[in-house]
Amino acid sequence: MKIRMDGRKKKLCFLAAGIVLALIIGNAAAKSFKGAPVQTAAASYEAVEDRYTEEGTITAGGEYRMVSEASGPVKEVRVRENDGVKAGDILFTVDDRDLMQEKSLCESALAGYKAKLEQSRIGQVMTSSPQEYLDSIRAEVTAKEADYQAAKTLVDASQSLYSSGSISRNEWEKDRASYEYASLAWEQAKNRYEESRRFLESLKAGGIDETTINGRFYDSVEEQLRAQIKSQETTMEQLEDKLKKCVVTADRDGVITSLPVKDMSYIQAGETAVTISGRGKIQAESDVLTSIAPYLSPGDKVTVILQLRNQDQMYGGTISQVYDYAAKGTSALGMDEYRVHVKIDLDENTDLEGKEGYGANIRFTLYQGEHKLVIPSSAVFQLEDQNYVFVINNGKAEKLPVEVEYKTSSQAVIKEGLTEGQKVIDHVDSEEIYEGAKVYAGS
Repeated sequence: MKIRMDGRKKKLCFLAAGIVLALIIGNAAAKSFKGAPVQTAAASYEAVEDRYTEEGTITAGGEYRMVSEASGPVKEVRVRENDGVKAGDILFTVDDRDLMQEKSLCESALAGYKAKLEQSRIGQVMTSSPQEYLDSIRAEVTAKEADYQAAKTLVDASQSLYSSGSISRNEWEKDRASYEYASLAWEQAKNRYEESRRFLESLKAGGIDETTINGRFYDSVEEQLRAQIKSQETTMEQLEDKLKKCVVTADRDGVITSLPVKDMSYIQAGETAVTISGRGKIQAESDVLTSIAPYLSPGDKVTVILQLRNQDQMYGGTISQVYDYAAKGTSALGMDEYRVHVKIDLDENTDLEGKEGYGANIRFTLYQGEHKLVIPSSAVFQLEDQNYVFVINNGKAEKLPVEVEYKTSSQAVIKEGLTEGQKVIDHVDSEEIYEGAKVYAGS
């Protein structure tokens, strides 16, 4: 059976369809005009705490592994297996001759830079112009080059004599040290001359008057020398620390039960050197990821969680040592990873006696702060080492730089750039959110 539609009904149907189509088009146009809906979050002050839990082991003397913190040839082993030792006793030493040589060169360089700083100050008074000062440095370069050539000739001859057994190693090392010092002194003089010459030329090219040139030139020379002195002083501190680690001492009383170092001609930092057995204070030890280690420091409080009788027992402790190197291992997924060893002194508690060797979960506090301005971590993005957020300004996404003090998996602590109550766009990884994009707060 065919149903016929009269003209009036047809008109009503077309009219209804037109209305629906108009609504669809209007809604799309409105959305296009308003832009993309985005979620927003307001910056607010809250207490923030970030924790990290890692597996560890309870120790109480027992078998304790001592690892070397220095790399180098093993120079002398002063103990034997089954020897009793006291905390502070020297166990073995690592050859420090190369480090001492570095230290000697560093001391010479430091003394040279200090002398040049004084020379610069005298030169500023004694010479009438920077050009005269440059001429004096150029003469010094020539003299240092002659010293270098003489030292090179001597060390080449010394090397041949040492190889043939005609002179001792000490004599050869003395000549080598003189050569390295002469080479360093010549290089310093050349660099100083070139840097000073280039700077003087740049000042002259700027059309500055002679009096101003003099002041700026000598200020620049002194600034360069002060920076070089600071760099050498930092290097000296690092070398001193390395030299201390070449003498390895027992950190507890006990008995030497294993001495792998006695069979080593060369030891790497991180290798087990000695095992000491003996009763001592109750501790916990753990290996944390290298991404976590920078947030841990001696003196930080931790919580050690031990499961006893199917119940979690919590004990307080304090980090006593964070090793300054990482050991390579394998993750649960079979990939290479690096971890740093951490030692914790546990608070005295009789419940822990006899628990050495027990596995425990160790909870570290990475960050803790009261009344901190926070926003969701997902609202922060980074471009060229600068953190940003998006805010809505006149219906558009606007990029705003912020300084992030700390970031957890869910919150970012904002140090500068936002105020309380200010709203930011959340989940900024959407393709619809970019600088200048049309957006509006919605779902």
